[in-house]
Amino acid sequence: MTVDHIPLEKLRRSLGQVAQDVERGGSVVVERRGEEAFALVPMRLYRLLEEERRSVIEATRRARESFSDLSEKEIESLVSEEMAAVKEEGSSSKAGS
Repeated sequence: MTVDHIPLEKLRRSLGQVAQDVERGGSVVVERRGEEAFALVPMRLYRLLEEERRSVIEATRRARESFSDLSEKEIESLVSEEMAAVKEEGSSSKAGS
């Protein structure tokens, strides 16, 4: 899926057409002074992203509660172990490809 980029000035002139394109499932990145400023996305994608964001926030909250009794060193050790396991998993999956 490609994402169109459009300058803000052009969006102002063609908002109706851009809105129709987005309603049909397209996405548009709006640029201001050559920099990406914001995106217009279909509501179903927005809702999906919001649901994912809420899930991440809730998982983070639960993780903080679960590990609140651990010391900083214990947390760092657990994180290091997990990162090593993920790297190992990535290496073994690449070797099997």
